[in-house]
Amino acid sequence: MALALATTLAVAGCCDMRDDDGPGGGSTSGGGDGGSAASGEGGSSSSGEGGSSSSGEGGSSSSGEGGSSSSGEGGSSSSGEGGSSSSGEGGSDRCSPVATHNGIISIQDVSIQGLPQAGHGLTVQVLFTSSTPPAYEQTPGKIDGCRAWVYDVEDSPPPALTDQGVITIAGLEGGPIACRFAGSGYVCPTSTGAGQASVAPGQPGTAAYTIEGATFSAADVGRYLRVTGAANARNQGAFPIVAVESSTTAIVVNQGAAEEAFAAEYTVLAGAGPVPNNPVDPIERGAEVVVGVSPGGEMAFDFPDTAPIPAGQAFTPDTASAAALVAVPLDGSALTLGCGGPGGSCGSAQATVVRITSTDGNVEGASPAAMPPPARKQVEIQCVAFGGDGTLTIPAEAMKLLQEAHQVSPISRIRTALMREGWANATNAAPLPPNTASILVGHGLLGFTNP
Repeated sequence: MALALATTLAVAGCCDMRDDDGPGGGSTSGGGDGGSAASGEGGSSSSGEGGSSSSGEGGSSSSGEGGSSSSGEGGSSSSGEGGSSSSGEGGSDRCSPVATHNGIISIQDVSIQGLPQAGHGLTVQVLFTSSTPPAYEQTPGKIDGCRAWVYDVEDSPPPALTDQGVITIAGLEGGPIACRFAGSGYVCPTSTGAGQASVAPGQPGTAAYTIEGATFSAADVGRYLRVTGAANARNQGAFPIVAVESSTTAIVVNQGAAEEAFAAEYTVLAGAGPVPNNPVDPIERGAEVVVGVSPGGEMAFDFPDTAPIPAGQAFTPDTASAAALVAVPLDGSALTLGCGGPGGSCGSAQATVVRITSTDGNVEGASPAAMPPPARKQVEIQCVAFGGDGTLTIPAEAMKLLQEAHQVSPISRIRTALMREGWANATNAAPLPPNTASILVGHGLLGFTNP
């Protein structure tokens, strides 16, 4: 269940009536997570219908990483300045639009701590939700610092994802992509079609999929092939592409593949998550990414294309952080994560971002990187630090929210994302509400704690 990364302070609405001459509709923003897809055991992850992929389950695991708001440092942003205001005749009241939605567009090369067999790969999350105030805010009114949300499934569930049109992303290895809302979330298809297909198991754990009329290319290595129509259930799903033999034959990771011929429908998906033995760095050193929107759906966002965003470079977590990513404490103590301590190395980046998501859902039988929906409680902690030495400390006040939720309903899994990012904010121009999408581009490392 994906959640907003940041939120406005103002209550959603059309106008902010005030007696002073200041701008109305102020907002704050937070950071976000490097991506929702995670490859599964042995690396044969499958991407979910309409959204983020999750390992091993062919389903949609999905983030909870997303959100945004306000202009700021560290990126090419345009500020709505609280929207356009007008005063009534003979009065001093001013009516200004306030932000109604937040967004995050997270573009990451993601890997998983403790699961080297999962590989790495492009993970794209496009998450637009209505604004929800945080339960904790370290630096009110500023972009940096930590924020936290506590959700109760029955009384105050997380805001739903919304369709806001087509998102275009240029500057990636493999060429530009376009991402569209598909039922429950955004996906980034690069080709789709139908044709007679055959499956031929190859080296252990892989299979050749030959589809008449397909147009596979070298750019598809590191993407996912989603196939339906097979009689053998193990031959259909979404599988990482590790090689392309010809325009009609792709080699994928599918440990359960069996020889079969069938009439298939297929889609090649970009940004669906890590790929085992992936030879491609989808966000190369020096990459600059441009993001745009073609408004649609609920029409809450309409901003110009961003200026080129310098991507955050690859990094190695320091020794203490590598251990903490898979053993997040639940004692309410502060937690420091980063790449600036002993054993770590930091490539250049504008920001260090951490996102922590909990679930109390049933993880029995699920893949190591799956995040089932919460049964009762969910906590989101999202932190941003610009510049610095590549480390970030989550205050005890935020970590105590995890401790308290765990006491009410035992947490079954915690997903922690540590990211090094290029950052930009894109804000609607007046007279639209000053809704802002925070755009993160770089490299991320996911860790999973099983209390």
